[in-house]
Amino acid sequence: MHFGRPLAPSRPIYVEVAPPRMRHEVPPPRPSPGHVWIDGYWGWQNGAHIWIEGEWATPPQPGYVWEAPRWRRHGRRWEYAPGYWRHHHGPIYVAPEAPGPAYGGGVTISGRVMSMQGAPVPGIMVTLAGSQEGRIVTDGSGGFVFAGLPPGSYAIRPTGDCAFAPDVANFNDLYGSVTQDIIVSGCGGW
Repeated sequence: MHFGRPLAPSRPIYVEVAPPRMRHEVPPPRPSPGHVWIDGYWGWQNGAHIWIEGEWATPPQPGYVWEAPRWRRHGRRWEYAPGYWRHHHGPIYVAPEAPGPAYGGGVTISGRVMSMQGAPVPGIMVTLAGSQEGRIVTDGSGGFVFAGLPPGSYAIRPTGDCAFAPDVANFNDLYGSVTQDIIVSGCGGW
């Protein structure tokens, strides 16, 4: 995961409703030569299509390109394949990190979004704010992971037309990994 965007393909999501027509976006000026434009796209959340606005992003390492999310028709259903960072020259070597302070490697914030009955809820946008920022859509098992974060203070917030518990989770002075599950209620289908 790099700033809320996965480094590997996620399992596709199948829906019965075709996505709306793509919106045309005009990118703002590029913040730096290292940034790449990620087009906006239609995602799937709480049984409905949601528009995810385009943005400038930096690749996780040299050699990575953004593989855009896509919708494909499969008979009466539509397959949504979320986007991810892909290394365009095949397998890569990642040098081990130098030993760090006593808190160990990077910080990871992970969890699952579930119904009140414990069923996974895919397609929920979870936003990370604080020392680093990012966003990710939960996978087929309702999971989300923000990994490789520097120590600091963070907040995660699920978004959608449902009630969430908690609706925001704050982590102050975080130096290790934490798991925070989120329960969905008050919306159709959950």
